[in-house]
Amino acid sequence: MAKWAICDAVTGQLNDICDEEDKFEIHEGPDSNMKWVPVPDDCTYEHTMINGVAVHRDDLEDHRERATVTRVLAYGTIGEQLDMQYADAADNGTRWKDHIANVKATTTAPSSVPEFVPNPKHTQLEGRNAWDAWVDNWTPPV
Repeated sequence: MAKWAICDAVTGQLNDICDEEDKFEIHEGPDSNMKWVPVPDDCTYEHTMINGVAVHRDDLEDHRERATVTRVLAYGTIGEQLDMQYADAADNGTRWKDHIANVKATTTAPSSVPEFVPNPKHTQLEGRNAWDAWVDNWTPPV
């Protein structure tokens, strides 16, 4: 069964994803910035409409950046690390070394994540509605 969603013309945000029989009336006149659009059956609120295609958020993000942020947060603040090092120096412990080894073992190294290559068709064409299909020779309005 086909799914439908209300799409925002500018942001491409998808709202009210539902089956066709659950659609309700909305203003879809020429001055409206929302419209019912067909979407794939597996479409969720993690998707956004770009150039007429529902694109998942993961396809738009740099996974290296996500891995970097995850690892930096796992390391903890400089203050926390200095506290571990101070305690280690006071009692010849290995808290800090063990903590760093654990972070490296349990988080993805950013250098091991493939480089992000943005898809040019996943950039909304200026001056067009999010539900409008990609046009190779589009010239934005002046």
